[in-house]
Amino acid sequence: MAHTSLLAHLLPTVIVTTCLCAPALATTASAQELSRQQRELLQKLVTAVDDARSATTPVDHTWLTHVLRASDGSHYLAVSVIPGAAALAERPLLVYVRLATTPAAGVTTLAERSLVREWLQGSRTDPRLLPRRGGMAIGEMPVLGAGAIAARGGASVGSTDLQTMAMQRDRARQRREKEEKERRAALAGEGALAADRFPFEDFEVGVPARFGDGSRTIQRALTSGPGSYTLFIAWADASQTAAKATVHVARQSLQLAPAKVEFGLSSVIIADQIGVRPVPYTALEQRSHPYTIGVTDILPARDAVFAPHERLAVAFQIVNAMPSATGKPDIRVELRIVRMTGAREEPVAALSPLIYNDSTMPPDFDIRQGQPVIAALSAPLSTIPRGDYRLRIAAEDKLSGSIVSSAVDFRVIGTATSLLAEAPPLATRFTITDALRVPIVAALIDRLAPATPSPALSRALESARAGRFADLLIAEAVPEPERGVRAALTGLGLLSFADLGAIRQFEWAMQADTPPAPVHFLIGAARAMQNRDADAVIAWASASDGAVPKRVVDRLIADAYLRQKDFTRAASAIAETDDVIGDPAAARTLAATRIALRRNAEAVAMLDAALVHDPENTELRWLLVHALYAQFVGGDRGAAERLRSEGARYVAGRGPHTSLLSAWLDQLN
Repeated sequence: MAHTSLLAHLLPTVIVTTCLCAPALATTASAQELSRQQRELLQKLVTAVDDARSATTPVDHTWLTHVLRASDGSHYLAVSVIPGAAALAERPLLVYVRLATTPAAGVTTLAERSLVREWLQGSRTDPRLLPRRGGMAIGEMPVLGAGAIAARGGASVGSTDLQTMAMQRDRARQRREKEEKERRAALAGEGALAADRFPFEDFEVGVPARFGDGSRTIQRALTSGPGSYTLFIAWADASQTAAKATVHVARQSLQLAPAKVEFGLSSVIIADQIGVRPVPYTALEQRSHPYTIGVTDILPARDAVFAPHERLAVAFQIVNAMPSATGKPDIRVELRIVRMTGAREEPVAALSPLIYNDSTMPPDFDIRQGQPVIAALSAPLSTIPRGDYRLRIAAEDKLSGSIVSSAVDFRVIGTATSLLAEAPPLATRFTITDALRVPIVAALIDRLAPATPSPALSRALESARAGRFADLLIAEAVPEPERGVRAALTGLGLLSFADLGAIRQFEWAMQADTPPAPVHFLIGAARAMQNRDADAVIAWASASDGAVPKRVVDRLIADAYLRQKDFTRAASAIAETDDVIGDPAAARTLAATRIALRRNAEAVAMLDAALVHDPENTELRWLLVHALYAQFVGGDRGAAERLRSEGARYVAGRGPHTSLLSAWLDQLN
């Protein structure tokens, strides 16, 4: 839980956008005119879709489909088609969209007509301008709402006879009420609207849309009631003649559930970007901008894969919230990120809740008027490691007491640069064994031992040389002049067990005029154990008078500087000599300082020389692949082949960082 709280703190405040939609605009603007050549091309698209209805071979197209709720209770679909390679021209496309009913097995239904085909064959009415009668007209985009299903009637026929006018108005009202009743029943799945035409058709000339990564897509908006459907989108280069044009057809099956009046959430849209437009699109413009909901402008992502420097952005609609007396909802949305490890969920972060009520909504907002609640949030991913995650969403309608939940999965992957940053620290963690190796202890004892030690001190010195440090903790009296040396040996015994009481013993030893260099060395080790590397460096620098081999002291000082991320001083503390190259521990530190300063070519040369002396050393082999990958990330593509071969040797040696190495090698492709 501490980990969860920390990450929650690191993720900044969630961005919340509430979108308001104005009432639907009447279709007064002229629909896009088609040239004769384009009409012939459109006929070819319509025919291609007819043929595709009976085709069984799948086509290589990817779909993104998000279902929201329109204010009249119907489904609003925002659809993206991502064609295979080279299937979208840079030039404007002629696009044809058809939603066809999929009849249930054994059920006979009316043959559905194409109003677009009839128009192409001579009908005088452009099907995109037909008024609605019991369903959405072609190209008519509704207000996206969370609220009630509201009837929208047409104008009655005029007459100079007031009595006749009233009668006609009454008949029109009764007809509209009957149609609306049938429509509501159909939306609730309690019946079907009798219709002999396709539920939705549309066509337009326009340029392809683009995702945030620059890849092209065809995006359309459409509306429909519940049912089983097949959605077709066909397109061709609008500049080509019908005889020469290549027609592409994408299709997918859709199953739309009956409209519900319960509190709920729409599909969750993963986005590359979420912004706000100054004004909503018109009804005609909405068709080709399906992800702009009122003034909320959503740029959908083509996948749910993010790099660490990106932000997780999602948007979703909250539907059927109960209104207060002022028309405002009272909603609280909780958001959590969990890491997926197989079927197990591990809590990672809790984001700031989203609140929608009288105090947070605009004064003129009223869900009773069909105005939607579109929640949008954005959170950084820089603190989240690579892996598979799930955003869990739980919304509570406080007025009705209803609670609903949803979830969307996403993945965080590494970039070449971020994967390099995942490398284990170049500085090794200090352990007491680094300072108490047998040759080091032997050198310390040689400097501490007096010319003619007493028997008791001789036994203690011999125990220290043999590495029997526990024996040094057995108190045994020594002459007064030897008490400083004995205190240093007692401190050595305590230090071997990571007991920092050793520091007091070393202080006594210094007060008794004990040889200072070995005591300073041991004090440096004690300070490093306390993570006081700056103090350790001072103590070790005072010990560099030959009491301990220079390469040992230099390595410990360089490692201390590396842990402090003072890379320049670390590199200056240790020089390239034959002794250093021949000592695996010193060679490792030497190469690490060069990698830290991005002097990777020097590091590679040093490690090649060190591996001649110790070819099975996996630590040195790891630093070699680290330096080679850093060269690759820095732009040296020539390092790739060597990295592959050295990486294979590291894996064969069962190195502990093979998982990260595998991710590095993937970046070479």
